[in-house]
Amino acid sequence: MSNRNKRKGRAKFILLEGYVLRTEAWRSLTPADRSLYLALKWKYDGLNNGRIGLGCREAAELMGVSSKDTANRSFDNLQARGFIRLSKPSGFMTKNRAAAEWRLTEYPCDVTGELPTKEFIRWTMREKTTVRNLGQTVRFLGQDVPKRRASHG
Repeated sequence: MSNRNKRKGRAKFILLEGYVLRTEAWRSLTPADRSLYLALKWKYDGLNNGRIGLGCREAAELMGVSSKDTANRSFDNLQARGFIRLSKPSGFMTKNRAAAEWRLTEYPCDVTGELPTKEFIRWTMREKTTVRNLGQTVRFLGQDVPKRRASHG
């Protein structure tokens, strides 16, 4: 890396834009999801979007959680809401162990040159219904109530 791209004595910081914090997608994230997003942004240096390497074990360590399954769920939640995209899946062969590489959707991709998609802005909460909709359940005024037939028994 050339010297002109290196920081010289300046502190590193994470920029969280207001429009990101005001989205429904951000408000729906758990604290673990937000922690993972901040860890990904911390690893982003302005030139490596699309090559941000972070696996579940390292993510769990950075997030301060004991389970890599929690980190894996957070990766899934961030992908589902459109904050991140998988650029290169992880590979665990015997000789070459490579962590997954990620891309933040709020910035242009430094690998492909793709423009920022900002998919999280369009994300909306879908209502989860546990009961099937069986049609009309409330009778209109003036509608006759059907009489029950007497059981013959």
